[in-house]
Formats: sequence, structure tokens, C-alpha cells
Amino acid sequence: MLKSSKLLLLLLLSGLILNGCSTVRELSDNDSELSPKMKGANVYKNSNELVATSTLVKKSSLSKSSLESLSSSLVGYVPSSNNSNEAISDEVMYKVIEYLNTPYLWGGTSKRGIDCSAFVQTVMYQSIGIMLPRTSNEQSNVGSDVTRSELKFGDLLFFDTMNRGRVTHVGIYLSDGYFVHSGSKTGVAVASLDSDFYSRVFLRAKRVIQE
Repeated sequence: MLKSSKLLLLLLLSGLILNGCSTVRELSDNDSELSPKMKGANVYKNSNELVATSTLVKKSSLSKSSLESLSSSLVGYVPSSNNSNEAISDEVMYKVIEYLNTPYLWGGTSKRGIDCSAFVQTVMYQSIGIMLPRTSNEQSNVGSDVTRSELKFGDLLFFDTMNRGRVTHVGIYLSDGYFVHSGSKTGVAVASLDSDFYSRVFLRAKRVIQE
């Protein structure tokens, strides 16, 4: 199936499994990496600490042509009901692919190293202008609740990977039970929500991209 083969390609580019998370700076609405048609989307008022674009250095291992090639082959599996949703999905997917294989770094906010919440915050802001709080625990308090059976591309998934009784990790849902995150042992990679580990530590999901 075409849909499955595209997911397989994404998986081959990334890798699977484990955990990690969390401090830092400020993004302007005039940020040059923010898509012009997406500026001023949703702004969550408690986004007091944002990742600075000045720290986001281009990864030399991923050229513009290869990014465009990957994106064109991957965005097709993301379901969309209208042109607006499709444009949003494309913007998010481009940014996700740009960060694939970035190493994990606790407190990191750049393509030299990034943690889970900074990855989610950066993807959402730089792709579609949604400002989120800095930490995974704070991010879990914004948006609308979504059940596991209602998950759509772009929903945020929250986990307690450290057995602390609260949110300690976050990822972005893709499709077919897969999500992308910055894992402490994998860096930015794709994982399965249906795996024994993630299904056990999954807490809740939130929708921050409103239709």
C-alpha cells in the first residue's frame, strides 16, 4: 500500500524508541522562518519562554533539494479534508523533516541538539505560527483534549516516560499510530504509539491546530 510505503520511508530515515525532556528564549512574530501565510495563527498566552531562531543553525546533512524530495514523497499520506488543512500539514511536515536525525540534548534548542519540548515548540511556531510554552508539562495544558481514537496529524502526544506521575515527554502525531519526537536515545525520530513502552506511558493528547 502506497500509504504504508511512505511511512516506511519515514521510518527508515529516522529510527525508533525512547524518552527524555525540557528552558529558553524568545521568538518574534517577524521571524523569517515563519511561513507568511501562517503568521498570527494561534498564540497561547502562557508561552513565556520560546526558542530563539538565532540558535537554529541549518543542518548541512540535509540539502534543500533532498528536503523537497522527501517532503513531496511523504506529505501524501497525511489526510486532509480541504486546501487549508493540506497547506498546514505540508508546512508542519517540511519542518519535521528538516529536524529528522537531530541529536537529543536536554535543554537544547538548535539543530546541533534539541529536547522534546523545544522540538515541538519550534516545529509548531516556525511552520504555522502556533506559540506553545517551553516545557512538555506546560504544553499539555493548552489546546483541546483528544481521545486516542480521534488522533489526527499534528496532535500533541504527552507521556510520563520517567514514572513521575506527570507529563515528562511530548511528540507530534503523524498517522497510523506513529509520531515524531526528540527521544533521549534516538534524537528526532519516529516511534510507534502502539509499542509496549509508549502505549504504557501515554497520558493524553491535545489538539492545538484548530480546523
